[in-house]
Amino acid sequence: MSVGWSKLSRKRKVILDAMPYLIDGHNLIGTGIIHGISLKDEDDEVKLVQLLRRYQSRVRTRLTVVFDRGVPGGYAHALSGGGVEVVFAGSGHSADDIIMARIRRSRNPAALRVVSSDRTIQQFAKAHGCRVISAADFAREVVRPLPAPAKDEDVHLSEEEIEEWLRLFGQNKR
Repeated sequence: MSVGWSKLSRKRKVILDAMPYLIDGHNLIGTGIIHGISLKDEDDEVKLVQLLRRYQSRVRTRLTVVFDRGVPGGYAHALSGGGVEVVFAGSGHSADDIIMARIRRSRNPAALRVVSSDRTIQQFAKAHGCRVISAADFAREVVRPLPAPAKDEDVHLSEEEIEEWLRLFGQNKR
C-alpha cells in the first residue's frame, strides 16, 4: 500500500500552491500604508503576520513572509500557520538573500508572486520569470476592505411553489 495525500489534502495543497506569494516583510511594513504597523514597533512582525493571515483567508493561497534580523534565524514556528509561513534571516544573511535563494530553488518560479520594492529583488525575480508586485501595491491590496456582502433578494414564491415545497417537506397544506 502506498502512502500518499488524502483527496482532501491533495485538494488543499493544490489550492494553497495556486500562485504563492514570497514577501519581503520589512519592505512591506516600511511602505507606511498599513495603518498601525511601523518599523519602529517592537512587534511589527507579529502585527503584519496577523494581517497577512486575514488576507490569506481571502485569497486562499500560500504566503511566505521573510524578515531581516532573526535570532537565530530560519522558520518561525510560533508565528507560522494559517497558510502563512514566517522566516527570519539569520546572522550574515538578509531577507533579500533568502528571497533570492527561494526563487533560485523554486521548481516553478513563474508561479511565484514576489512582493518587494527593492529593485535588485524585482530585477532578479523578473529575470527568473516571477510576477513582481511592489510593496506599496500589495499593501494597498492587503488593507482593502472586503466587498460588501450581496443584499439578500426578497424572494416571492407563487402559491403553487409554496404548495410544492410544503408537499416535498411533508407539511400539511395551509
